[in-house]
Amino acid sequence: MYLSSIIMTNTIMSTFMKHPLSMGFTLMVQTAMLCMNQSTISKTPWYMYVLFLTTVGGLMIMFMYMASIASNEKFKLSIKMMIMWMTMSTMMMILTNNDLSMECMYKMTEMKLQTTEMIEEKSTSKFFMMNKMNITITMMMILILTMVSVTNISSTFEGPLKKY
Repeated sequence: MYLSSIIMTNTIMSTFMKHPLSMGFTLMVQTAMLCMNQSTISKTPWYMYVLFLTTVGGLMIMFMYMASIASNEKFKLSIKMMIMWMTMSTMMMILTNNDLSMECMYKMTEMKLQTTEMIEEKSTSKFFMMNKMNITITMMMILILTMVSVTNISSTFEGPLKKY
């Protein structure tokens, strides 16, 4: 309940970010919250782990790029932005914490308990279909080939992206 209100607040606050590092941090927090929220709902949380690790890997690459391009810019925390975030998160928590949402959560939990036995056998079939295995293997081979190509093309003696 509170996790979804924080996700909504982060989504709204991400539109006000101006620095690339703060945008990346907001995206990482948003992904972590979303993965935690979805892993509590689903029976197998491995898909959320893969999503989180993929996003963090991409953010690390973007962080390295931004650190080499915009290394001299100062990163300031805005007090106005912090007050706005605290106010919005408090408002979201108050708005989502009513009897109707509690009743809805109770019904969802009851439905989840009733269908657990039926879903237990087919929990991984939602994410991976055996008839699409050729596409998955082809994508893996393309990604490995791309990784090997980029590793061979890039030279460690060239230096960083930005010359000082």
